[in-house]
Amino acid sequence: MKPKVIAIVGCTASGKTALGIEVAKLVGGEVISVDSRMVYRGMDVGTAKPEGEWKTGEITIGGRIDQLFGARKEFFVEDIPHWGIDLVDPDEEYSVAQFKEYAEKKITEIVKRKHVPILVGGTGLWLSAVIDNLDLSSTPSDDVLREQLEAKSLGDLFHEYKKLDPIGSEQIDRDNKRRVVRALEVSILTGKPFSQLQTRGVSKYDVLQIGLSVDRDVLYERINDRVDEMIAKELVTEVRSLKEKYGCTIESMTGIGYRQVCEFLEGRSSLKDAIEEIKKDTRHYAKRQMTWFRRDERIEWIVNPKEAITLVETFLK
Repeated sequence: MKPKVIAIVGCTASGKTALGIEVAKLVGGEVISVDSRMVYRGMDVGTAKPEGEWKTGEITIGGRIDQLFGARKEFFVEDIPHWGIDLVDPDEEYSVAQFKEYAEKKITEIVKRKHVPILVGGTGLWLSAVIDNLDLSSTPSDDVLREQLEAKSLGDLFHEYKKLDPIGSEQIDRDNKRRVVRALEVSILTGKPFSQLQTRGVSKYDVLQIGLSVDRDVLYERINDRVDEMIAKELVTEVRSLKEKYGCTIESMTGIGYRQVCEFLEGRSSLKDAIEEIKKDTRHYAKRQMTWFRRDERIEWIVNPKEAITLVETFLK
């Protein structure tokens, strides 16, 4: 039998993190974060990382005392192990293929501990790579073409990519120039949309996908409140520190929140305008996330977290 895996998906600020912890406590689970921004160390406030602590020793999971995993410290949120957080420094590259390999390894380890793997996050392609066993074999790059593409603006690149791959353009992190360049490069070299080259393999897992559906007005209010909370938690200080060490042009600093605050720190906008841009761009990002997830008919959509508990209990029986 295939290992059972639970996936909790949805757009930003929908309540995925809290539900993942609740489910993990109920079933003796461990959470794997599926968020392409939380992998970066030191990028905490702007990525809305859950507040937790690094522990050593032993911990109670699902009513049973377990030794921690390996000699190094592990990250816990409300005594629930969380994986996929702080994997690389902000100036290191981290791809969907790397995450797929990492997540599959962690799922194997979690299952061996007789715990339940719970994938929680809103990066749709990363989730699909794991649960659909996507073929991520790479197309050889073309140095001349790559140089030509990298010389263009991000806006021009995305506009060109959208014409070649309309579906893929809704899925990709459009603020990440390196990924847009790569997707466009592959589409040009193969003559096929990049999204179509990521074919599904035989799934390795029996997966329950639970999607959190939130009323749009409520969601937008949550997004606005979250951004205000980030500012109160010294997002500007975090970005300033990262800017001094890495600059603002590396891939990780193109994410929502970091890009806009960088513009403020460089004198290209006011803080008020930067905050409004973060809210607007986050709303647009949430809309793209929902467009992605709504296409997947396997997702069980809920409006009340209690519905998730019923689904999980039935699934695990």
